[in-house]
Amino acid sequence: MKKKNLMILAIVWLLVMVSIAASTITLLVSGRSSQGSHWVSSEAYEMIERYSKLETVRSALVENYYEEVDEDTLMTGAIRGLMAALEDPYTYYYSPDEWERHGEEAQGAYHGLGLLVQNNAEGYIEIIRVYEGSPAEDAGVCAGDLIVSVDGTEVSGESAQTLNETVLYMKGEDGTEVALTVLRDGEALTLRVKRGSVNVSNVRACMLEGEIGYVNIYQFMGDDVDAFSEALESLQRDGARALVIDLRNNPGGLLDDVVEIADLLLPEGLIVYTQDRAGSRQDYYSDDAYCDLPLAVLINDMSASASEILAAAVQDHGRGVLVGTRSYGKGVVQTVVGFEEDGSGMQYTSSCYYTPNGSNIHGTGVVPDIVVEADEDDAISQGPDIARDAQLRAAVEALDGFPEAEDAA
Repeated sequence: MKKKNLMILAIVWLLVMVSIAASTITLLVSGRSSQGSHWVSSEAYEMIERYSKLETVRSALVENYYEEVDEDTLMTGAIRGLMAALEDPYTYYYSPDEWERHGEEAQGAYHGLGLLVQNNAEGYIEIIRVYEGSPAEDAGVCAGDLIVSVDGTEVSGESAQTLNETVLYMKGEDGTEVALTVLRDGEALTLRVKRGSVNVSNVRACMLEGEIGYVNIYQFMGDDVDAFSEALESLQRDGARALVIDLRNNPGGLLDDVVEIADLLLPEGLIVYTQDRAGSRQDYYSDDAYCDLPLAVLINDMSASASEILAAAVQDHGRGVLVGTRSYGKGVVQTVVGFEEDGSGMQYTSSCYYTPNGSNIHGTGVVPDIVVEADEDDAISQGPDIARDAQLRAAVEALDGFPEAEDAA
Protein backbone atom coordinates (compact mmCIF):
# COMPACT_ATOMS: atom_id res chain seq x y z
CA MET A 1 0.00 0.00 0.00
CA LYS A 2 1.69 3.17 -1.15
CA LYS A 3 1.45 6.37 0.88
CA LYS A 4 0.54 9.63 -0.84
CA ASN A 5 0.13 13.18 0.37
CA LEU A 6 -3.31 14.69 -0.17
CA MET A 7 -4.55 18.28 0.20
CA ILE A 8 -7.76 17.21 1.94
CA LEU A 9 -7.23 19.75 4.73
CA ALA A 10 -8.25 22.56 2.37
CA ILE A 11 -11.69 20.99 1.97
CA VAL A 12 -12.05 20.42 5.69
CA TRP A 13 -11.14 24.07 6.30
CA LEU A 14 -13.80 25.17 3.87
CA LEU A 15 -16.42 23.05 5.61
CA VAL A 16 -15.62 24.70 8.94
CA MET A 17 -15.34 28.26 7.64
CA VAL A 18 -18.19 28.36 5.13
CA SER A 19 -20.72 29.84 7.57
CA ILE A 20 -18.44 32.79 8.25
CA ALA A 21 -17.31 33.46 4.70
CA ALA A 22 -20.26 32.46 2.51
CA SER A 23 -22.05 35.83 2.37
CA THR A 24 -18.85 37.77 1.75
CA ILE A 25 -17.73 35.38 -0.97
CA THR A 26 -21.14 35.58 -2.63
CA LEU A 27 -20.85 39.34 -2.88
CA LEU A 28 -17.33 39.20 -4.16
CA VAL A 29 -18.07 36.60 -6.80
CA SER A 30 -21.16 38.47 -7.99
CA GLY A 31 -19.07 41.59 -8.43
CA ARG A 32 -20.89 43.72 -5.85
CA SER A 33 -18.02 44.54 -3.54
CA SER A 34 -16.89 48.12 -3.32
CA GLN A 35 -13.81 47.32 -5.38
CA GLY A 36 -15.68 45.07 -7.84
CA SER A 37 -13.02 42.38 -7.30
CA HIS A 38 -13.37 38.64 -7.82
CA TRP A 39 -11.38 37.05 -5.01
CA VAL A 40 -12.25 33.39 -5.61
CA SER A 41 -12.74 31.26 -8.68
CA SER A 42 -16.15 30.05 -9.72
CA GLU A 43 -14.95 26.48 -9.12
CA ALA A 44 -14.14 27.28 -5.50
CA TYR A 45 -17.51 28.93 -5.02
CA GLU A 46 -19.31 25.95 -6.55
CA MET A 47 -17.51 23.65 -4.12
CA ILE A 48 -18.57 25.79 -1.17
CA GLU A 49 -22.17 25.79 -2.37
CA ARG A 50 -22.04 22.03 -2.74
CA TYR A 51 -21.18 21.69 0.95
CA SER A 52 -23.42 24.48 2.23
CA LYS A 53 -26.13 22.03 3.30
CA LEU A 54 -23.60 20.21 5.45
CA GLU A 55 -22.77 23.48 7.18
CA THR A 56 -26.47 24.21 7.66
CA VAL A 57 -26.91 20.84 9.38
CA ARG A 58 -23.80 21.35 11.50
CA SER A 59 -24.89 24.80 12.59
CA ALA A 60 -28.40 23.62 13.49
CA LEU A 61 -27.05 20.79 15.62
CA VAL A 62 -24.47 22.95 17.39
CA GLU A 63 -26.99 25.67 18.19
CA ASN A 64 -30.25 23.79 18.72
CA TYR A 65 -29.65 20.14 19.62
CA TYR A 66 -31.16 19.41 23.04
CA GLU A 67 -27.74 18.58 24.46
CA GLU A 68 -24.39 20.21 23.87
CA VAL A 69 -22.56 18.55 21.01
CA ASP A 70 -18.85 18.13 20.34
CA GLU A 71 -17.91 19.69 17.00
CA ASP A 72 -14.91 17.40 16.58
CA THR A 73 -17.26 14.44 16.86
CA LEU A 74 -19.52 15.96 14.20
CA MET A 75 -16.58 16.51 11.87
CA THR A 76 -15.36 12.95 12.35
CA GLY A 77 -18.87 11.69 11.60
CA ALA A 78 -19.03 13.80 8.44
CA ILE A 79 -15.73 12.39 7.21
CA ARG A 80 -16.79 8.84 8.00
CA GLY A 81 -20.07 9.49 6.20
CA LEU A 82 -18.33 10.67 3.05
CA MET A 83 -16.30 7.49 2.93
CA ALA A 84 -19.15 5.17 3.91
CA ALA A 85 -21.23 6.55 1.02
CA LEU A 86 -18.85 4.78 -1.37
CA GLU A 87 -19.98 1.42 0.10
CA ASP A 88 -16.39 0.23 -0.14
CA PRO A 89 -15.34 -1.87 2.89
CA TYR A 90 -11.70 -0.90 2.31
CA THR A 91 -12.20 2.88 2.34
CA TYR A 92 -12.44 4.41 5.80
CA TYR A 93 -11.12 6.91 8.32
CA TYR A 94 -8.77 6.19 11.24
CA SER A 95 -9.24 8.05 14.50
CA PRO A 96 -5.95 9.02 16.20
CA ASP A 97 -6.13 5.89 18.40
CA GLU A 98 -6.90 3.67 15.39
CA TRP A 99 -4.06 5.25 13.40
CA GLU A 100 -1.61 4.66 16.24
CA ARG A 101 -2.53 0.99 16.41
CA HIS A 102 -2.24 0.71 12.62
CA GLY A 103 1.34 1.96 12.87
CA GLU A 104 2.15 -0.40 15.73
CA GLU A 105 0.88 -3.42 13.80
CA ALA A 106 2.93 -2.47 10.77
CA GLN A 107 6.04 -2.54 12.97
CA GLY A 108 5.12 -5.90 14.52
CA ALA A 109 5.16 -4.72 18.15
CA TYR A 110 2.22 -3.28 20.03
CA HIS A 111 0.27 -3.32 23.26
CA GLY A 112 -2.85 -5.44 23.27
CA LEU A 113 -4.07 -9.03 23.38
CA GLY A 114 -2.05 -10.83 20.70
CA LEU A 115 -4.83 -11.62 18.24
CA LEU A 116 -5.10 -11.49 14.47
CA VAL A 117 -8.73 -10.93 13.46
CA GLN A 118 -10.63 -10.67 10.21
CA ASN A 119 -14.23 -10.26 9.04
CA ASN A 120 -15.67 -13.51 7.74
CA ALA A 121 -18.35 -14.17 5.14
CA GLU A 122 -21.07 -14.50 7.80
CA GLY A 123 -20.49 -10.99 9.15
CA TYR A 124 -18.63 -12.09 12.28
CA ILE A 125 -15.22 -10.98 13.50
CA GLU A 126 -13.23 -14.20 13.47
CA ILE A 127 -10.00 -14.77 15.35
CA ILE A 128 -7.69 -16.27 12.77
CA ARG A 129 -4.48 -16.30 14.81
CA VAL A 130 -3.53 -16.34 18.49
CA TYR A 131 0.13 -15.45 18.85
CA GLU A 132 2.33 -17.70 20.94
CA GLY A 133 3.05 -16.40 24.42
CA SER A 134 0.43 -13.67 24.10
CA PRO A 135 -2.11 -12.60 26.75
CA ALA A 136 -4.86 -14.07 24.57
CA GLU A 137 -3.20 -17.48 24.51
CA ASP A 138 -2.79 -17.38 28.29
CA ALA A 139 -6.53 -16.64 28.66
CA GLY A 140 -7.58 -19.59 26.51
CA VAL A 141 -8.64 -17.69 23.39
CA CYS A 142 -8.54 -19.93 20.29
CA ALA A 143 -8.28 -19.41 16.57
CA GLY A 144 -11.73 -19.85 15.06
CA ASP A 145 -13.50 -18.08 17.96
CA LEU A 146 -16.04 -15.50 16.80
CA ILE A 147 -16.05 -12.26 18.80
CA VAL A 148 -19.59 -11.09 19.57
CA SER A 149 -18.94 -8.50 22.30
CA VAL A 150 -16.12 -6.62 24.01
CA ASP A 151 -16.73 -5.55 27.61
CA GLY A 152 -20.44 -5.97 26.98
CA THR A 153 -20.51 -3.90 23.78
CA GLU A 154 -21.84 -5.91 20.83
CA VAL A 155 -19.58 -5.94 17.79
CA SER A 156 -19.89 -7.14 14.21
CA GLY A 157 -17.79 -7.86 11.15
CA GLU A 158 -19.99 -5.95 8.72
CA SER A 159 -17.17 -3.78 7.40
CA ALA A 160 -13.54 -2.84 7.81
CA GLN A 161 -14.71 0.14 9.86
CA THR A 162 -16.58 -2.02 12.39
CA LEU A 163 -13.54 -4.29 12.54
CA ASN A 164 -11.31 -1.31 13.36
CA GLU A 165 -13.77 -0.15 16.03
CA THR A 166 -13.74 -3.59 17.64
CA VAL A 167 -9.95 -3.65 17.69
CA LEU A 168 -10.01 -0.23 19.37
CA TYR A 169 -12.41 -1.55 22.04
CA MET A 170 -9.90 -4.29 22.82
CA LYS A 171 -7.02 -1.85 23.18
CA GLY A 172 -6.09 -0.43 26.59
CA GLU A 173 -3.41 0.08 29.19
CA ASP A 174 -1.05 -2.80 30.00
CA GLY A 175 -2.27 -4.79 32.97
CA THR A 176 -5.96 -3.91 32.52
CA GLU A 177 -8.49 -6.59 31.63
CA VAL A 178 -10.97 -6.87 28.80
CA ALA A 179 -13.90 -9.29 28.66
CA LEU A 180 -14.28 -11.01 25.29
CA THR A 181 -17.49 -12.89 24.61
CA VAL A 182 -16.91 -15.38 21.80
CA LEU A 183 -18.83 -18.08 20.02
CA ARG A 184 -17.04 -21.43 19.98
CA ASP A 185 -18.83 -24.41 18.45
CA GLY A 186 -22.09 -22.51 18.85
CA GLU A 187 -21.57 -21.86 22.56
CA ALA A 188 -21.04 -18.38 24.01
CA LEU A 189 -18.00 -18.05 26.28
CA THR A 190 -16.73 -14.99 28.13
CA LEU A 191 -12.96 -14.88 28.54
CA ARG A 192 -11.08 -12.26 30.54
CA VAL A 193 -7.80 -11.22 28.92
CA LYS A 194 -5.17 -9.04 30.60
CA ARG A 195 -3.64 -6.61 28.13
CA GLY A 196 0.11 -6.49 27.71
CA SER A 197 3.02 -5.90 25.38
CA VAL A 198 2.96 -8.16 22.34
CA ASN A 199 5.90 -8.75 20.03
CA VAL A 200 4.73 -10.37 16.84
CA SER A 201 6.74 -12.37 14.34
CA ASN A 202 4.78 -12.83 11.14
CA VAL A 203 6.72 -15.87 9.94
CA ARG A 204 7.03 -19.38 11.37
CA ALA A 205 9.25 -22.01 9.78
CA CYS A 206 10.29 -25.61 10.41
CA MET A 207 11.37 -28.76 8.62
CA LEU A 208 8.71 -31.42 8.02
CA GLU A 209 9.35 -35.13 7.59
CA GLY A 210 10.84 -35.98 4.23
CA GLU A 211 13.03 -32.85 4.20
CA ILE A 212 10.14 -30.60 3.24
CA GLY A 213 10.66 -27.02 4.35
CA TYR A 214 7.55 -25.33 5.75
CA VAL A 215 7.04 -21.56 6.06
CA ASN A 216 3.85 -20.02 7.44
CA ILE A 217 3.42 -16.30 6.69
CA TYR A 218 0.79 -14.77 8.99
CA GLN A 219 0.55 -11.39 7.25
CA PHE A 220 2.67 -9.20 4.99
CA MET A 221 3.93 -6.53 7.36
CA GLY A 222 6.25 -6.09 10.32
CA ASP A 223 9.22 -8.46 10.19
CA ASP A 224 7.83 -10.57 7.34
CA VAL A 225 10.44 -9.84 4.65
CA ASP A 226 13.53 -10.30 6.82
CA ALA A 227 12.05 -13.26 8.69
CA PHE A 228 11.03 -15.01 5.48
CA SER A 229 14.45 -14.48 3.90
CA GLU A 230 16.18 -15.87 7.00
CA ALA A 231 13.81 -18.86 7.14
CA LEU A 232 14.42 -19.64 3.48
CA GLU A 233 18.19 -19.57 3.92
CA SER A 234 18.01 -21.68 7.08
CA LEU A 235 15.83 -24.36 5.47
CA GLN A 236 18.14 -24.59 2.47
CA ARG A 237 21.18 -24.94 4.72
CA ASP A 238 19.39 -27.75 6.55
CA GLY A 239 18.88 -29.63 3.30
CA ALA A 240 15.28 -28.90 2.35
CA ARG A 241 14.46 -30.59 -0.95
CA ALA A 242 11.10 -28.83 -1.42
CA LEU A 243 9.11 -26.01 0.10
CA VAL A 244 5.56 -25.40 1.39
CA ILE A 245 4.43 -21.77 1.81
CA ASP A 246 1.33 -21.59 4.02
CA LEU A 247 -0.84 -18.52 3.30
CA ARG A 248 -4.04 -19.83 4.87
CA ASN A 249 -5.81 -17.24 7.03
CA ASN A 250 -3.34 -14.58 5.89
CA PRO A 251 -5.40 -11.37 5.46
CA GLY A 252 -2.78 -9.59 3.36
CA GLY A 253 -0.73 -6.52 4.17
CA LEU A 254 1.72 -4.29 2.31
CA LEU A 255 2.15 -4.48 -1.45
CA ASP A 256 5.87 -3.72 -1.28
CA ASP A 257 6.39 -6.55 1.23
CA VAL A 258 4.69 -9.24 -0.84
CA VAL A 259 6.62 -8.12 -3.92
CA GLU A 260 9.93 -8.52 -2.04
CA ILE A 261 8.95 -12.00 -0.85
CA ALA A 262 7.69 -13.04 -4.29
CA ASP A 263 11.02 -11.93 -5.77
CA LEU A 264 12.75 -14.58 -3.63
CA LEU A 265 10.55 -17.34 -5.07
CA LEU A 266 9.90 -16.43 -8.70
CA PRO A 267 12.08 -16.36 -11.80
CA GLU A 268 12.58 -13.12 -13.69
CA GLY A 269 9.28 -11.63 -14.80
CA LEU A 270 6.15 -9.75 -13.84
CA ILE A 271 4.83 -10.36 -10.32
CA VAL A 272 1.78 -8.08 -10.37
CA TYR A 273 0.62 -4.79 -11.80
CA THR A 274 -1.79 -2.14 -10.56
CA GLN A 275 -3.98 0.17 -12.60
CA ASP A 276 -6.01 3.19 -11.50
CA ARG A 277 -9.17 4.65 -13.04
CA ALA A 278 -7.14 6.91 -15.33
CA GLY A 279 -5.40 3.85 -16.78
CA SER A 280 -2.06 4.58 -15.14
CA ARG A 281 -0.24 1.28 -14.68
CA GLN A 282 2.52 0.32 -12.24
CA ASP A 283 4.43 -2.93 -12.88
CA TYR A 284 6.31 -4.92 -10.23
CA TYR A 285 8.99 -7.38 -11.36
CA SER A 286 11.19 -10.12 -9.94
CA ASP A 287 14.81 -10.53 -10.96
CA ASP A 288 16.53 -13.70 -12.15
CA ALA A 289 17.86 -14.77 -8.72
CA TYR A 290 15.46 -16.99 -6.77
CA CYS A 291 15.07 -20.14 -4.71
CA ASP A 292 14.26 -22.89 -7.22
CA LEU A 293 13.10 -25.61 -4.80
CA PRO A 294 9.86 -27.39 -5.80
CA LEU A 295 7.08 -25.28 -4.33
CA ALA A 296 3.54 -25.74 -3.01
CA VAL A 297 1.40 -22.87 -1.71
CA LEU A 298 -1.52 -23.37 0.67
CA ILE A 299 -4.53 -21.02 0.46
CA ASN A 300 -8.08 -20.94 1.81
CA ASP A 301 -11.11 -18.64 1.88
CA MET A 302 -9.40 -16.37 4.41
CA SER A 303 -6.30 -15.83 2.26
CA ALA A 304 -6.74 -12.29 0.97
CA SER A 305 -5.11 -9.39 -0.84
CA ALA A 306 -1.31 -9.70 -0.70
CA SER A 307 -1.68 -13.45 -0.11
CA GLU A 308 -3.58 -13.71 -3.37
CA ILE A 309 -0.94 -11.67 -5.19
CA LEU A 310 1.73 -14.20 -4.23
CA ALA A 311 -0.46 -17.24 -4.87
CA ALA A 312 -1.59 -15.99 -8.29
CA ALA A 313 1.95 -15.09 -9.34
CA VAL A 314 3.18 -18.57 -8.43
CA GLN A 315 0.30 -20.09 -10.39
CA ASP A 316 0.63 -17.86 -13.47
CA HIS A 317 4.38 -18.49 -13.69
CA GLY A 318 3.89 -22.24 -13.31
CA ARG A 319 6.37 -21.97 -10.48
CA GLY A 320 4.52 -24.31 -8.11
CA VAL A 321 1.22 -25.92 -7.20
CA LEU A 322 -1.60 -24.23 -5.27
CA VAL A 323 -3.44 -26.42 -2.75
CA GLY A 324 -6.51 -25.78 -0.60
CA THR A 325 -9.71 -23.87 -1.33
CA ARG A 326 -10.63 -20.76 -3.31
CA SER A 327 -9.15 -17.60 -1.79
CA TYR A 328 -11.04 -14.57 -0.47
CA GLY A 329 -11.13 -12.43 -3.61
CA LYS A 330 -9.71 -8.97 -2.78
CA GLY A 331 -8.22 -7.57 -5.96
CA VAL A 332 -7.95 -3.88 -5.06
CA VAL A 333 -5.18 -1.76 -3.53
CA GLN A 334 -5.53 1.01 -0.95
CA THR A 335 -3.61 4.24 -0.50
CA VAL A 336 -2.99 5.15 3.15
CA VAL A 337 -2.66 8.77 4.28
CA GLY A 338 -1.75 10.13 7.72
CA PHE A 339 -2.71 13.56 9.02
CA GLU A 340 0.07 14.95 11.18
CA GLU A 341 -2.13 17.72 12.58
CA ASP A 342 -4.14 15.43 14.86
CA GLY A 343 -2.60 11.97 14.39
CA SER A 344 -5.56 10.56 12.44
CA GLY A 345 -5.49 8.95 9.01
CA MET A 346 -7.48 7.51 6.16
CA GLN A 347 -7.28 4.87 3.49
CA TYR A 348 -9.13 4.58 0.22
CA THR A 349 -9.17 2.18 -2.70
CA SER A 350 -7.02 3.72 -5.40
CA SER A 351 -6.40 0.96 -7.94
CA CYS A 352 -7.01 -2.64 -8.95
CA TYR A 353 -4.25 -5.20 -9.19
CA TYR A 354 -3.81 -7.80 -11.89
CA THR A 355 -1.97 -11.11 -11.95
CA PRO A 356 0.89 -11.66 -14.42
CA ASN A 357 -1.62 -13.15 -16.88
CA GLY A 358 -3.81 -10.03 -16.65
CA SER A 359 -6.55 -11.41 -14.40
CA ASN A 360 -8.28 -9.38 -11.71
CA ILE A 361 -9.49 -11.72 -8.96
CA HIS A 362 -11.67 -9.20 -7.09
CA GLY A 363 -14.84 -10.97 -5.97
CA THR A 364 -13.77 -14.29 -7.45
CA GLY A 365 -10.54 -15.29 -5.71
CA VAL A 366 -7.75 -17.60 -6.81
CA VAL A 367 -8.74 -21.19 -7.52
CA PRO A 368 -6.11 -23.71 -6.37
CA ASP A 369 -4.72 -26.36 -8.69
CA ILE A 370 -5.62 -29.05 -6.14
CA VAL A 371 -8.86 -28.38 -4.25
CA VAL A 372 -8.84 -29.90 -0.77
CA GLU A 373 -11.26 -29.02 2.03
CA ALA A 374 -9.87 -28.47 5.52
CA ASP A 375 -9.65 -31.59 7.69
CA GLU A 376 -10.12 -29.86 11.05
CA ASP A 377 -10.80 -26.16 11.65
CA ASP A 378 -8.17 -25.86 14.37
CA ALA A 379 -5.43 -27.83 12.62
CA ILE A 380 -4.01 -24.75 10.90
CA SER A 381 -3.51 -22.72 14.07
CA GLN A 382 -1.87 -25.48 16.10
CA GLY A 383 1.20 -25.86 13.96
CA PRO A 384 2.03 -28.04 10.96
CA ASP A 385 0.64 -31.56 11.54
CA ILE A 386 0.42 -33.67 8.40
CA ALA A 387 -1.68 -36.32 10.14
CA ARG A 388 -4.42 -33.84 11.12
CA ASP A 389 -4.20 -31.36 8.24
CA ALA A 390 -5.59 -32.69 4.94
CA GLN A 391 -4.52 -29.63 2.97
CA LEU A 392 -0.94 -29.76 4.18
CA ARG A 393 -0.90 -33.49 3.55
CA ALA A 394 -2.04 -32.93 -0.04
CA ALA A 395 0.65 -30.29 -0.55
CA VAL A 396 3.40 -32.64 0.64
CA GLU A 397 2.06 -35.44 -1.57
CA ALA A 398 2.06 -33.08 -4.56
CA LEU A 399 5.68 -32.15 -3.87
CA ASP A 400 6.65 -35.80 -3.71
CA GLY A 401 5.54 -36.02 -7.33
CA PHE A 402 8.00 -33.38 -8.49
CA PRO A 403 10.97 -34.94 -10.38
CA GLU A 404 13.37 -32.56 -8.64
CA ALA A 405 12.12 -33.70 -5.24
CA GLU A 406 12.51 -37.36 -6.17
CA ASP A 407 16.03 -36.83 -7.51
CA ALA A 408 17.06 -35.01 -4.34
CA ALA A 409 15.69 -37.70 -2.02
